[in-house]
Amino acid sequence: IGLKFGTDKVIHHKYHEIYDIFLKKYYKTKLPMFEIGIDQSKSLNMWLELFPQSFIYGMDIKKSCSEDRYNVIKGDQSNETDLQNIKNLLKDKNLFLIIDDGSHYPDHQILTFNYLFPLLIEEGIYIIEDIETSYWKKGKVYNYKTKFGYKHPNSIIEIFKNEINNINSEFAGTHKNKIQHNNMISSITFFKNCIIIIKKKQIPREYRFKKNL
Repeated sequence: IGLKFGTDKVIHHKYHEIYDIFLKKYYKTKLPMFEIGIDQSKSLNMWLELFPQSFIYGMDIKKSCSEDRYNVIKGDQSNETDLQNIKNLLKDKNLFLIIDDGSHYPDHQILTFNYLFPLLIEEGIYIIEDIETSYWKKGKVYNYKTKFGYKHPNSIIEIFKNEINNINSEFAGTHKNKIQHNNMISSITFFKNCIIIIKKKQIPREYRFKKNL
């Protein structure tokens, strides 16, 4: 389907090699999804066919558009007012999937995650694409200067690597990080040029070996 519509998610990035593992249980879902960065609508058309019973919400910095099964709102993910408007719109929609294919800028990716991750259902999927820019030491991505690089502290990769200890907070305690909603994350998967985060089921419990900490 990705090849049919010419999306670089499949043609260039090869995300289909990992996405199917996470998405296949939702192919027949009637729940909606949300994507940032619609641009030429290639991925939008792919989602409409891949999830034929799902409504597709989107946000794009360049345009807005809507039809029977989708609604794309014009907005900028670096703008907290725009993110709050999206949050207000989608707060009761029970999203099963959120994809950040927007500015590709680490600060914006973190900001967006912190605003929108709670909108997912339990076991919902949050995907941050195009994390390659965290390795860029110079140049620009959509007019934002990239001065990051391997193991840079503001890299989206390093920030989510640090979050691994918070996934294990039952044993390790909660540690300060730029990522919010630590108690909602069940797993973080790193794949080439993307991060996949799963929202966990809320089953509170106390660590049985707490006395050993």
